[in-house]
Amino acid sequence: MSKKMEASELESLDVNGVGQVTPGMQLEHPVFGLGQVEAIFKFVKSDDITIRINFEKHGSKALVPEYANLSLPKPKT
Repeated sequence: MSKKMEASELESLDVNGVGQVTPGMQLEHPVFGLGQVEAIFKFVKSDDITIRINFEKHGSKALVPEYANLSLPKPKT
């Protein structure tokens, strides 16, 4: 049985290559595609940070920002 980790929710986070990320923002992932940021969490004991994103075709995922290769959506032409 897993223990629930204590975390605090952040209002924003500076992500390399993207800039300031906030809930409600659209981001793109190379595998999961386009998604909307639901929340940003910082875990109390470890100081680890995850971003929960709801992807259009893959549902909600919790990703570690420095490994997720997130980008701003490409403009539609």
